[in-house]
Formats: sequence, structure tokens, C-alpha cells
Amino acid sequence: MLKLFMLGSGSGGNACVVQNENTMILIDAGFSGAEIRRRMQLVGLEPDDLEACLITHEHGDHIKGASILSRRHKVPLLMHPATKRAGHRKFSGNERMRHFEMKEVMELGSLTVTSVPTLHDSASSTGFLVESGGVSLGYLTDLGAVTEDNFLAMRKADFLIMEANHDRDMLWNGPYPSHLKARVDSRVGHLSNKDSAEFIALLAELGNLNGVMLAHLSEKNNDPDLAMSVVSQRQERDLNIILARQDQPLKPIEVEKK
Repeated sequence: MLKLFMLGSGSGGNACVVQNENTMILIDAGFSGAEIRRRMQLVGLEPDDLEACLITHEHGDHIKGASILSRRHKVPLLMHPATKRAGHRKFSGNERMRHFEMKEVMELGSLTVTSVPTLHDSASSTGFLVESGGVSLGYLTDLGAVTEDNFLAMRKADFLIMEANHDRDMLWNGPYPSHLKARVDSRVGHLSNKDSAEFIALLAELGNLNGVMLAHLSEKNNDPDLAMSVVSQRQERDLNIILARQDQPLKPIEVEKK
């Protein structure tokens, strides 16, 4: 069995905990170290118990608290070498660090984690597939388009944390400058609600998917009810669809097979 604790997701910070009965990992550390600890404690967890923290890429809303978390709680940070180089100013040099390559399969305690390359405007951007006891959880945020690699990896996922960043009309009619709108809407930007809905429907039809959490919603270019409506209406199968929140952690979710 896998259990998911979404601590928060959005442009203000991203972090979630995945665990089985023996091992607990953190994916991204986009809040301050103190805030990550506070949110973990709200759901009954302690940072000292983390086996590792996996970093998707070097942007601040995914890496803000990584250094202090590693130094204060002796948590190893796992990231692609390009992410370390690009984010070097955010590290002191005293962190516990390990590297992974794209498509590498890692054994972290009793969890198996595969790194999945994603399209995003960073030095290196990664999604993850976490497996334990025949159950799989996927993590895909910060990508402008889905690829064959994404589909092949996430086809195994029973539950998926999936970016639904923006509504295209809200984005292009919104307050962002033109160059930022173009960046968000590009193949190395962020996924729209519609794009997320299509990919989720494909996985539900051809894969193992039975639940999804919509994550990394833009506060300016999206609306939670709209994201839920667009994704739900596209589905031909009954899926458990949940919205991540930026302001507080969610109740834990048990990941199960169909």
C-alpha cells in the first residue's frame, strides 16, 4: 500500500509525502523548512523520518526549503546533476546530496522510484513513478506537453498527481505580460486544464488509473471549479478526482489498485 500526503501545490510552493509501511519520501520542498515541518506535523508526520527528498527541478517553488531541510533533519536530497548546477546558489554545500539520471530506477528503502523526463523551461525537469507492493503513484507537474515517455511511465500508475495549471482563455485575457503568457502556454511551460483532461482520459482508458489529484493550479489563470469541471467532463470512466490546495495540506489518500 502507498499513502499520499499532499502538503501543498501551486506557484507559492509544492511538496508532498509518499510512504508505505517502512519508508517515507518527500517530493519537492517548495516551502520554507519551517513551513514544511509545520505542514508535515499537521498530518502527523516528522521530517526526521524522511528517507529522502526528491527534487523535480530548480525553480524556487519546488526547491525553496530543500537546503535547510537537508541540513537540519539530515535528509538526503536527490536530483539530476543539471538541477544541482542550475540551483547551486540555493545550496550551502553542506547538504546531503545524491544524483539520479533520467529514467533511472532507484531503490529508496522499500520504495522503488523511477525518474521520468518532462518538458519544462528548467535545466532538467523530472516526474516520478513511486511503486510499492504492486501499487504505483505518479507525479507529473511543471510540464508544457506530455510525451511518449510520460505516457509509458504513467500507464502503470494507479493514482496520479497531475498538473492542471491554467485555463487558456483566462491566461491570454489575464494580467501576465505577453512574453510570460507565451512561456506558460508553450511546450516547455505548463499544462492547461484541457491538456490535462486529455492525458488523464488516455491513462484511464489504456492504463491502471483510478484516481487523480489536480495540482499546481495557477491562482491568476485558473479556477478550481473550472479545472474540476473540465477534467471531470472529459472522463469516460468513473475516476476519483481531487484538487490539491496551496494553503494547507490535504487528508492522506490511500493508493489502491482498481
